[in-house]
Amino acid sequence: MQNNTKKKKKVEKSRRGRTSAGGNSKQRILNASLREFAAFGFEGARVDRIAENAGINKAMIFYYFSSKQNLFRTVVSEVLLDYIPKVQNVIRESSTPEQLFDALPSLYIRYFSKRKEIIQIIAHQLIHSPKTIAPVIGEIFAEVPDAPSKVLPVLIKNWHRKGLISESDPIQFILNVLSLCLLPIVASPMVEGILNIRIQDDASFLEKRIRSITHLIKRGMLK
Repeated sequence: MQNNTKKKKKVEKSRRGRTSAGGNSKQRILNASLREFAAFGFEGARVDRIAENAGINKAMIFYYFSSKQNLFRTVVSEVLLDYIPKVQNVIRESSTPEQLFDALPSLYIRYFSKRKEIIQIIAHQLIHSPKTIAPVIGEIFAEVPDAPSKVLPVLIKNWHRKGLISESDPIQFILNVLSLCLLPIVASPMVEGILNIRIQDDASFLEKRIRSITHLIKRGMLK
C-alpha cells in the first residue's frame, strides 16, 4: 500500500514538473521572440535564432505556435490585450475631454516606456511591411468587446458637437495623441544626435514628458 502511494506521488510530481517546464519553455520563446522581432522585424526574424536565445529546440516553437506568423501575432497580442483594458478604463472614467487628456498620455507613456520592444516592432512593420502588422492589430481589437476603436470615435464626435473640443475627426484625434505619446519612445536617439546630449530616460524625464504632452494636447484640442 505504501509503495503504491509513493508511486502515485512520484507520478504527480513528474507531471507537475513537465507542466512547469512546458510553461517555462513557452514563456522563454515569447521573451526571445519579443527581442528578435524588435531587432529584426517580422521578415528579418529567424526561428533558429529565437530557439537558440530561448535555450530550446526549434521544434518546440512550432509545437506551441505552429508558425512564425502565429508566433508574431501572439507576441503582439499578449501586450495589446494587456493594454487595451487599461485604455477602456480611462475612457470609461473620463466624463470630460480634460479628464481624458489628463489620463491618456500618462497611461501611454508609463506603459510603453517599460515595453519599448513592442513599439519598435510596430514601428518597424509600419515602415517596412504595413500589410503584416495592420491586420494583426485589427484582429486583436476586433476580439475585444467595446474596444476603444469603437467607443472613442463616438465620444470624439459627441464632444465636438457639444463644442468641447476643436477636432471632430477621430482619425486626426487619435493620430495626434498616438504620435505625441509613442514617437518619443523610439525617436529619443535622434534628439540626442541633434542636440548632442544624452537623455536620461528616468522617472523625472517621463514626468516632464507627460506634463508637456498633456499641456500641448489640451492647448491644441480643448475649446
